[in-house]
Amino acid sequence: MAKPAPITFHVPATAANLGPGYGVLALALDLPLGITVEHRADGQILVERRDDPSSHHEDPRHDPVLRGLQRGAELLDVSLSKGLSVVVDGTIPRGTGMGTISAGFAAGLAIAARLSKKKWTPAQLLDALVPLGGDPAHGAAALLGGLCATVPLSLPQEPQLRQRLLPFLVHDDWHYVIALPDVQMGTADTKRVLPPTLPHAAAGRTTGRTLGVLHALQYGDEDLLRECLVDEVHLPYRRRLVAGLSDALDAAVRAGAAGATICGHGPGLLAFTMHQGRTAEIARAMVGAFAAAGRVATTLTLQTAFYGALPQAPA
Repeated sequence: MAKPAPITFHVPATAANLGPGYGVLALALDLPLGITVEHRADGQILVERRDDPSSHHEDPRHDPVLRGLQRGAELLDVSLSKGLSVVVDGTIPRGTGMGTISAGFAAGLAIAARLSKKKWTPAQLLDALVPLGGDPAHGAAALLGGLCATVPLSLPQEPQLRQRLLPFLVHDDWHYVIALPDVQMGTADTKRVLPPTLPHAAAGRTTGRTLGVLHALQYGDEDLLRECLVDEVHLPYRRRLVAGLSDALDAAVRAGAAGATICGHGPGLLAFTMHQGRTAEIARAMVGAFAAAGRVATTLTLQTAFYGALPQAPA
């Protein structure tokens, strides 16, 4: 019997939170991990991380791709008894807020979805991704691609988190300048600075601005996006975490960006523009702001990834 052909697909990097869309909005960015899966006959499950040179120092049993695959196989009744080889190529910078860990979980779950004969929904796979340690918004964009919102369906007293994924249209002409300062922050550190409560009036303003961000990204409305990326939930507190971060956000707007915000939990920054010709100046301005604060930053210029880890769901 002929050996099955390898399975190949891509998983995008992601930018979550998007100003007022804290915890619920995310964009897929065209900086993918390439996944190649081949069947084995010796019962071993091997994950080769060519995307991350430091991964060989870590316990392979904790690899997000492997953990996502194992959880997906359990959820979707996929037998792994014959073994698989998984090769991960490409680079999503770690510790920058670009969804590296969630991309790994999404990759493993997407492998199981491709091997399964059982019906599944993206929401089921997101609900499996989050308890593994993935972020709901990053996970949604990694699974589906494009612009996504996650709707928390479970009430506070429910033991199991339930999410609904909502894909939204996003204009083809958006360009994103990502600035990556030479510092890493843990997610716990970025959450620790957030206050336990917020003024009641901030809820309405945040909801309205979040809707404005969705509309602006769909229709390419730079003016609306600039107004609606203003946030009261997390940005005011995280701006102070890294020297030069706040100045770099302001510098991006002065250089012509239609707004800028922290990428995920940071410390990476995300600036938006509909004009490709502005990206170089925006990048220089952000790097210069970090340099003035004694930090070195690199930049990436990306567009939307209109693909996600998942294949088309079975009918």
